Amino acid sequence: MIKKKELPKYELFIHFKNKIVKEKIETIVNYTYNIMKPLMWIMILGLSFRDVCADYCPQSNACSTTCQVYSRYYRACGFLWLDRCSRYRVHYYTCYETCYKQACCTGYTGSSCNTPLCDGSTSCPNGGTCRYPDYCVCPTGFSAPGCNDIDECSGTSHGCQHYCRNTAGSYYCTCRAGYVRSYDLKACTDIDECSGISHGCQQDCRNTAGSYYCTCRAGYLPNSDLKTCTDIDECSGTSHGCQHDCRNTPGSYYCTCRAGYLPNSDLKTCTDIQPPVLTGCSEDVHINATGHTVQYNWTEPIFTDPMGSVLEIVSNYPSPEFTFPWGDYTVQYVATKTSNGLRTECSFQVKVRPTPCEELNVPVNGARLCNGWKTDYGRFCMIMCQQNYTIGPAQSYYTWHVCGASGNWIAASPVPDCSVPVAYEYEEEYYHPGYAGYVYSSSCEDDATRNTLQTLYIDYLKEAEGFSSFCSTYESECTKENVDVKC
Repeated sequence: MIKKKELPKYELFIHFKNKIVKEKIETIVNYTYNIMKPLMWIMILGLSFRDVCADYCPQSNACSTTCQVYSRYYRACGFLWLDRCSRYRVHYYTCYETCYKQACCTGYTGSSCNTPLCDGSTSCPNGGTCRYPDYCVCPTGFSAPGCNDIDECSGTSHGCQHYCRNTAGSYYCTCRAGYVRSYDLKACTDIDECSGISHGCQQDCRNTAGSYYCTCRAGYLPNSDLKTCTDIDECSGTSHGCQHDCRNTPGSYYCTCRAGYLPNSDLKTCTDIQPPVLTGCSEDVHINATGHTVQYNWTEPIFTDPMGSVLEIVSNYPSPEFTFPWGDYTVQYVATKTSNGLRTECSFQVKVRPTPCEELNVPVNGARLCNGWKTDYGRFCMIMCQQNYTIGPAQSYYTWHVCGASGNWIAASPVPDCSVPVAYEYEEEYYHPGYAGYVYSSSCEDDATRNTLQTLYIDYLKEAEGFSSFCSTYESECTKENVDVKC
């Protein structure tokens, strides 16, 4: 069994004093506890519902006090007073105890201790409200407890199609170059840079997603600025494919053919269209023949080809001379180019006619009737007298006055006049019964008389021996309308 250690008397006194102080302290603590116990439960419940009730809270601190003890002198002389005696004395001394005072509970301030503190301040950053100690109620875009800015762009919930830009308490969307924000301010719509003229393309503009590029039309090359274009000289080399000549144009070119050639459907190759060239072709010639034929010589034409092609030349006369009878003749030369079949022709006419006679006179008081067709081949004339006039007895109405190849009239000209008046007593002497058909009663200027005379002429010519062939040969022209009547 452990014995309780006995203290010295002065230590016993101190122990006693501390016990009294301890009892006082315990009394104060118990009193305070009994008073604060309900408040503590209310605080706990308030914190549970995020509604802390503010109040005063006791606050302890170390404070000093003067502890009074009794001073007592005594002496101690050792065991059985055999030793030297010493004198002792107890002094006053300072002791420490726990003191309590009323103060605001932790997290509150103010005269009523009902203003909460958040991180030592009655307000929160970025417009937040300090609702409870160290608990801020923050505006949209900021997060509790410190109302720090929320980076809405850190995830994908922002909905921006291209870029997200964070701001204090919010964010906004931006688009890449070449796009603009749509009406929802999140999606991006491509800008058609080619819709205006600001693109700067000299020729064509091609829009792309978020950008554009310039192009040059066929026949042009882009310059180093990728906007302007330079014409390609397609004629500078041989790739143009032109058979003859190449002509450059802005953005293109075209082929041309030399003289005498025609471009083909491919517009590059050429076809020779040059016919043979003719020089020295004779003009038409009119020849008067004193006989029934005449010999005529002419100069042959000359044919050449500038392209150097071979020519085939043919003619309807083997040599440049021929003996022609009366009539019309065509002399023809044809040159054909063997490379393309083109032809050039030289033709001229040789007209051979009898030598013409002098104009035959018109009888007085009578009419001269001649052929009015093919007069260059010959003239066949007869006379008629007006009534009451006749020709002399030595003349005959049956005589034909003909101009042949010799250029002279047969019978001889001039024709006799109707100068002999007809009296009844001389009728048998001057009038032959057959002459009745060669007399006209009224003026030959009269249409009826002229028509009668023309009809008589055709009838007599068709019956004339040796001359009727002139009417049968030119039957279509041997008509009364073609009879030449002169009075």
